[in-house]
Amino acid sequence: MAKALEKTSEKAPEKTSVAVWRWIAALLVPSLVAGCVAVPTAEDYRAGEAVLPAPAPGVARDLRAGFRQVFCATLAQDVAQGVAQDVAQDVAKDDRGCGEWLWRLADESPAAAPAPLPALDRNLRVFVVGGAFSDCFGAASLAWGRAVGALSAAGYPVAELPIASRSSASANADLIAGALRSDPPAPGQRTLLVGYSKGAVDILHFLGEYPRLAARVDAVVSVAGPVRGSQVASSGAWAYDTLLVHAFAGRCDPGDGGVVDSLLPERRQRWLAAHALPAHIRYFMLEAFTTRERIARALRPSWQLLARRELRNDGQLMLSEGLWPGSSLLGYANTDHWGVAIDIERELETLAARDDDAPFPRAALFEAIVRFVARQLGEGA
Repeated sequence: MAKALEKTSEKAPEKTSVAVWRWIAALLVPSLVAGCVAVPTAEDYRAGEAVLPAPAPGVARDLRAGFRQVFCATLAQDVAQGVAQDVAQDVAKDDRGCGEWLWRLADESPAAAPAPLPALDRNLRVFVVGGAFSDCFGAASLAWGRAVGALSAAGYPVAELPIASRSSASANADLIAGALRSDPPAPGQRTLLVGYSKGAVDILHFLGEYPRLAARVDAVVSVAGPVRGSQVASSGAWAYDTLLVHAFAGRCDPGDGGVVDSLLPERRQRWLAAHALPAHIRYFMLEAFTTRERIARALRPSWQLLARRELRNDGQLMLSEGLWPGSSLLGYANTDHWGVAIDIERELETLAARDDDAPFPRAALFEAIVRFVARQLGEGA
């Protein structure tokens, strides 16, 4: 299965993909004419503090130190077992440790006492909901595709939930509901939903619009999710609706065409104000931001544009836009919006190229999320 997941699309679609992303990058460049900002350094970032979501009763908001411990142990295990060989080579070459991949900000609590690595739980069903256009660019655009495939092949109940990646959040909420309705948990099983990028918004809509089915869900993790909307979506809505929509013809189902409009900040704010989320679910969030060296070439214009408002952004999303109400913060990945979840550089070498090309350990991150949440649910914390 791993070999199958590593295959890229045929040459013709790949060329089309490059053309599409060139259009997107070109459309972002004019927005920079209004002004520039000083480029932040890693030291600037580390001196900052976390942006925490609004609290929920009885829920710890800041779990960074504990999650860091699990992530580092998972990465070390992967390196030792040869699972993360590409990462191991870069660690050796650049003398990097685990701390390079998760930001340690000034206000993070000291590390807890060493503890055993939490086990993967075969009774925890994990469903991944991918982001916008995730079915338009082949296997490389599937969120944590290789990690999901490896865990599934090893017998763990981990799978991608099929969505219409150009459709609205409400349309995808219907698809999520249909999938979970047809696959109820067995006695003793728990259910974790992991949403990447717009996938987190799709999950939000499912929880708010299908309360009976949401009762089957035990935990949700948002990774780089534009929960409160995206300024990039505001800038790109007209371009997508009038120009780019035709560039995707033949590559993926157009759905209802509401992919970008679902991420407009005013729509997200209205939806959040009108919908209460189920109180029994444990909510977690992980965001990303990075320096210029680790921003993909096609994301640099939007990274600089967002930095005029908020220096800490991943090229698509500011930290404040990803705050999930009542959730616990797992951490901040030191990578861009694509790097945290998808291997898009395998298809789009030029546009996804980064000055620092050390691959972010996505598989270890995903596995650490699954392990950490399993422990949290087991402890009832």
